[in-house]
Amino acid sequence: MQRILTLLIICVLAVPAWAQPRTITGQVTDASDGSPLPGVNVLVQGTSRGTATDVEGRYSLDVGPEETTLTFTFVGYKTQSVVVGTQTVVDAALEVDFTTLSDVVVIGYGVVKKSDLTGAVSSVRGADLTKVPAVSPMQALQGKVAGVQVSSSTGAPGAAPVVRIRGQGTFNDSSPIYVVDGVIVQDIDFLNAGDIESMEVLKDASSTAIYGARGANGVILITTKRGVQGQEYPTISLSAEYSVQQFQNKIDMLNGRDFATYVNQFEPGSYNNVDAVPNTDWQDEVFKTAPIQNYQFSAAGASPKIQYYIGLGYFKQDGIVGKSSYERITLKLNNTFHLSKNIRFGNNFTLTPYKQQTTGGNAVFATYRALPVVTPRDANGNFNAVPNVGNPLADIEYTNNSDRGIRGVGNLFGEVNFLDNAFTFRTSLGVDAKYFKNRAFTPVFFVSPQQQRSQNLLIKKFEDQATVLWENTLNFSKNFSDHHVDALVGFTMQNTTSEFLRLQSQNILRDDEDFWYFNQGSPITIIDSEKDVNGADPKYNYSMISYLARANYTYKGRYLFTATFRRDGSSKFTEVNRYADFPSVAVGWNIIEEPFLQDVTFLDNLKVRASWGKTGNEKIEYLKIYSLVDNGVNAVFGQGDRLFSGATYGITGNPELKWETTTQTDAGIEAGFLNNRLKVELDYYRRVTSDILIPLEVPGYLGNGSGAQITFNAGEIRNRGVEFNLNWESKLGNGLGYRVGAVGTTIHNEVLKIQGGGSVSGELLGPNSITRSVVGEPIGSFYGYQVDGLFQNQGELNAYPHMDNVGVGDVRFVNITNDNELDDNDRTSLGSPIPTLLYGISLGLDFKGFDLAIDFQGESGASIMNYKETVRPDLYNFESHVMDYWRGEGTSNSEPRPSEGGVNFLPSSRFVQSADFFRLRNVTLGYTVPRSVTDRLAVKTARVYIRGTNVFTAKSFTGFSPEIANENPLDNKVDRGTYPVVSIYSCGLNLTF
Repeated sequence: MQRILTLLIICVLAVPAWAQPRTITGQVTDASDGSPLPGVNVLVQGTSRGTATDVEGRYSLDVGPEETTLTFTFVGYKTQSVVVGTQTVVDAALEVDFTTLSDVVVIGYGVVKKSDLTGAVSSVRGADLTKVPAVSPMQALQGKVAGVQVSSSTGAPGAAPVVRIRGQGTFNDSSPIYVVDGVIVQDIDFLNAGDIESMEVLKDASSTAIYGARGANGVILITTKRGVQGQEYPTISLSAEYSVQQFQNKIDMLNGRDFATYVNQFEPGSYNNVDAVPNTDWQDEVFKTAPIQNYQFSAAGASPKIQYYIGLGYFKQDGIVGKSSYERITLKLNNTFHLSKNIRFGNNFTLTPYKQQTTGGNAVFATYRALPVVTPRDANGNFNAVPNVGNPLADIEYTNNSDRGIRGVGNLFGEVNFLDNAFTFRTSLGVDAKYFKNRAFTPVFFVSPQQQRSQNLLIKKFEDQATVLWENTLNFSKNFSDHHVDALVGFTMQNTTSEFLRLQSQNILRDDEDFWYFNQGSPITIIDSEKDVNGADPKYNYSMISYLARANYTYKGRYLFTATFRRDGSSKFTEVNRYADFPSVAVGWNIIEEPFLQDVTFLDNLKVRASWGKTGNEKIEYLKIYSLVDNGVNAVFGQGDRLFSGATYGITGNPELKWETTTQTDAGIEAGFLNNRLKVELDYYRRVTSDILIPLEVPGYLGNGSGAQITFNAGEIRNRGVEFNLNWESKLGNGLGYRVGAVGTTIHNEVLKIQGGGSVSGELLGPNSITRSVVGEPIGSFYGYQVDGLFQNQGELNAYPHMDNVGVGDVRFVNITNDNELDDNDRTSLGSPIPTLLYGISLGLDFKGFDLAIDFQGESGASIMNYKETVRPDLYNFESHVMDYWRGEGTSNSEPRPSEGGVNFLPSSRFVQSADFFRLRNVTLGYTVPRSVTDRLAVKTARVYIRGTNVFTAKSFTGFSPEIANENPLDNKVDRGTYPVVSIYSCGLNLTF
């Protein structure tokens, strides 16, 4: 009994010891990059006791014996619960909750909750923009955003992509505008993708109308990185990437033997021994592998009084063609200074010096047409003459064309909150300034009578441009019980000036680069004094003034209403038409918030929305309202034949010009299923652009001479289609996660009207008259003869209308007019350069530190004209398909008899091919080094990866790439020998400290 009492006493005395609380410590980090998370709430589950992590993400918390679970919560991250057990150190790595992060969307002049958004807006994280080694961050959007088409105009280093949002809406510039931290710019080629936090694409009128006269072609908002408050110690990031470019799609051309065999068919005896002729593959001679280097450093941090971000990037791309390269340095400085709780000011600034070298303009085209029976150099190493087209290697050798420039984009801003933070006033002064200098030097050389220069030539061009934008906005945001109101009013002013000068001089003292100065040669000559090489005016100065307003109203989070209004005035128009109004309205219904859906467990989101509005296109040619005077018109009068200088009436202006206006309707639905693992978004859009500015021919009696043109508001175009965005994301356990996404856009483009100048032409021809825009068909449709097989015998030739010099075995064109004569009137539309479907597919996999991402991109429904194969006044090389030529009746109905040129090579359906393609755009395999390793190296995170870009392209087009695009919609997808798009293979390293 005594032993039992003693044991009971010991147990009772031991209970307080067993019940003693213990202290748990640990650190909370971001699961994606290992960076510490300050301010994370750490709670003992089932109690109200807890603490928060410090600036290094560390915490300390007493836990009782019965309390076995800790809960970690932080805004923007998924809540995590951890069973303590017997541990005294409990670390947690929180995963980003993308559903929460996407709750806030950046819109024009503000932000809005995703659930309250009534417009069609697509968001892209900054991390997704660094997945492609490219000059412009826009190139990373290929196949990633519904409604957006990003095409390569050329594969040359430094070339900007052509971007279209929801189709081609005008005969003029259809590029979207970009807004970088509040500064409106025309492109973002100056930005380093590593400095971008997020990108929003505004597509419908509800989201773009706040930009009024600039919003017709869509708006892309760029938010760059800055320090996060609470992040006392700076986060330093380093990244390095090295890439190798390879020539991707070789064109199948005739080799030396086949060329000689083919030529002997129409010029017998040209090559007596076809087995003995040289065999030069000019593509192998010209196109080489070339590197890309991309390095980025950044530091970001904050204190209670300041947020800062510093970014420094270096990008250098050598071209696969000699003497082509692009080099850029990017300096990014963002600061926000908090003077008090309600007052702050700051700056966003990017400075970008760059250098670009452009290869001989004829080199790629000459590579395609150069005869394979000529070797590049003779036995002494001198360039051999290549008949008719010139030696492409000599083109490269003797071309020295380089650009240097510097661009600065940024703003200074101030903000103040007042009346319980319901009101926010912001003023911002932004600038986009750039200076550009071009130098082109051609030395004295001789390759052949066709390819030579007896006097050297130096040309220099100087250009500067500056845009100043002053914006002032007042925002009101407040909740009234079940009602939420967010209103905005603003006033902006913008002025743009530009000036350029182009000079030339010959007989420079020596060909050495040290002597490429004007004072070393003949007197300087001013060239193109009235127009630059692109047709722009040598000096311009125009301004815009704008008033804007927007109101968002939400009731119980269910019913949404948005109204926007902007009034713009531009000095590009006369006073009568100077101002235009751009309104929009939108409604939305968050059906998921209705009581009758609260018990539906598989549905997490359901919203419908619709919008209507008008926007404008401010990107029009300057001075078209004015009639111009031609100077330098000299005449001889009176005795002594004295010469008098004079001027005469030039191009007639049109003072009645007014804004191009786009009216757009949009209807969309958003849905989320199975805890938002499956997300679906669908949109229908219809946009009609009216009063499009078009230069039309007018009668000669107006004083402009024959074939003169005057610009009129004469066109109307419609685009309509459907967009879809599907995403599935799931975790399978054991660290395995995967995601699948698909985006797509259908486009129906149609010209509704071409009319002006008191007459109706009904059509608009493009360069070389190989494209035509006509009512009822897409813009820039290909225009030529429709081929209907070959003439198989003399009877067919006699019975069917044909051109002169056509014989048996030649192509047979369709007599469209049925008038028994074959002439220009028998040309017809042959296909559209505008795809009817754009799509992209993305796959992702994560497993225990490894990550794999695969992106596919494709287009269908468009055609492309292989124009470089047509119009052959001289003998050039041929594509290999010509070897299937007609050899007699019934031997071929597609490849005509051999000929040097002539009717068989007129622009026709024979040279219009499908532009459909399916491309493995990107595949990346990465590995994040475990914390157990990086901690010993004093590194927060370390990731290595390998990547392939444009790995392969499935296509039927016989040229380099079917993706060819042109800013001019009347000359789109016309292949004249474009610099090839390349495959890129990369390896890289990312470090954070």
